[in-house]
Amino acid sequence: MRIGNRIGIHAVRCAVTVGALLLAPVLLVTGSPLRHRLWRLHQGEHGRGFVAKEEGRVSPAYFVVTNAVFRTLCGPSEYVLRRRRPV
Repeated sequence: MRIGNRIGIHAVRCAVTVGALLLAPVLLVTGSPLRHRLWRLHQGEHGRGFVAKEEGRVSPAYFVVTNAVFRTLCGPSEYVLRRRRPV
C-alpha cells in the first residue's frame, strides 16, 4: 500500500479494528502465536519488512501487528504462554 494514499491507510486501520473485534474469541485463545508468526514472517531473515520508505510502501500487516485492539485481545493468550514456558 502506498504511503501517500491516506484514505486507503485509514480504511485499512478501520478494517483491522473491526476485524479484530469480530475475531475476538479466536484472538483471546490463539492471538499471541498468530501475532508473533506474522511479525516473524515480515521481520525475519527473508522478510520484506513492514515499511519501505525508499519505495513509499507500508504493508497492511503493519496495521494488524500495531493495532491496540488486536494487541489487547492477544494479551490473555500471551500471558498463558508465558506462564507455561520455563524460564
